[in-house]
Amino acid sequence: MLFALFRSAAISLALLFMSSSAFASLTTDLQGLVTQLAAIRTQIDAIQIPSTTACVDLKSLDTSIKSFTLNVNQVTAAIPSTVTLTTTDLTSLDNLSTLALATATDASYLSGQLRNLDDVATVFEYRTAMSAMLRLSDDIGTMADRILEMADRILVMSTNIGTMADRILLTQRLQNQNIALIQSAMLTTQTNMVALSASLSTIGYNLSLGQLQSDTEALSFQMGGISLTSSNMASQLYLFETSAALLVASTNSLYALLEQNSTNLSHYINGDTLTLMGDLSVVNSALASALDTYAQQINTLAPLTNTVVLSDATSSMLRLTADIGVMSGRIMEMVDKIIVMADNIGVMSDRIVETEQIQQTNLVLTQNSLLSAQSVTINVIKNMGL
Repeated sequence: MLFALFRSAAISLALLFMSSSAFASLTTDLQGLVTQLAAIRTQIDAIQIPSTTACVDLKSLDTSIKSFTLNVNQVTAAIPSTVTLTTTDLTSLDNLSTLALATATDASYLSGQLRNLDDVATVFEYRTAMSAMLRLSDDIGTMADRILEMADRILVMSTNIGTMADRILLTQRLQNQNIALIQSAMLTTQTNMVALSASLSTIGYNLSLGQLQSDTEALSFQMGGISLTSSNMASQLYLFETSAALLVASTNSLYALLEQNSTNLSHYINGDTLTLMGDLSVVNSALASALDTYAQQINTLAPLTNTVVLSDATSSMLRLTADIGVMSGRIMEMVDKIIVMADNIGVMSDRIVETEQIQQTNLVLTQNSLLSAQSVTINVIKNMGL
């Protein structure tokens, strides 16, 4: 027991020390993140369920995940306005994505092992372990989203996309595949916890969710009704980019409120909240599909378009894919946080799983469309020498 506590404390202190260190360069920062996540993977592999330290180990692991996610945020914030990518950087991003998937898969396996606590744990220990596992699931999902957002941010700021296009596309495809697998593993974890389950009503979020859905649908309608030309592509995409930025701000604001509430209060899930969350993921999928269409149009018009206009348009496209990716991730995270603090999981279990499955399906569609849009845009940048 003392050894487990000492080991967990040592890992947490190491992560905190690394998070406070100065950032030397993007390459060094990314390699540092790989080292940290590899240590977390070792930490999760050492957890045994059932054991006398299971709850302590799960909480310590969650602390490590949160510390690592803060470090990812710091690296993302420190990315300069121009970045020259190297193959080492892309390899680090690949490794981060692969390690995040392995962590999510291991967490899913651990959630299944909680069934073994039935005969050996008190009710208090049992509920504590379940709560710790749900929080861990939530935080691993957040971590995966932040890694993907960091990769997109690096892409947006890259000055040598053309020369690195093929290698970038391999990395983006790996990120896309792994984020879908990670969310699938998190769904399995949450489903396991719901199956083991025999405030604040989320109805309070419904007005904001409804407004967010309405605004997102309006943007989707606008994008679906306009075709790009060689003369309007830059200005039109800039307008869409501005609207998307406002949607991201609204999404992040609601996410921050829900995150704050979930720290201090439990939630009683309202069915309409789950419906709105599912509908939002559908609309985000439509936005991503529209971007994919625009990318194809830009590719067709590229030879006939002024270089300055084309450069501005492709830059807007990359920023739009990043923003819509952020919105999609935040919606998944909001549902996760509601589930973590829910008082009526048992009553709402079927609806919860149904919503998670809808979101999982739309996440795959969204990420595939965004990947396609990014791929086409990157090839335009490469082929046109932008």
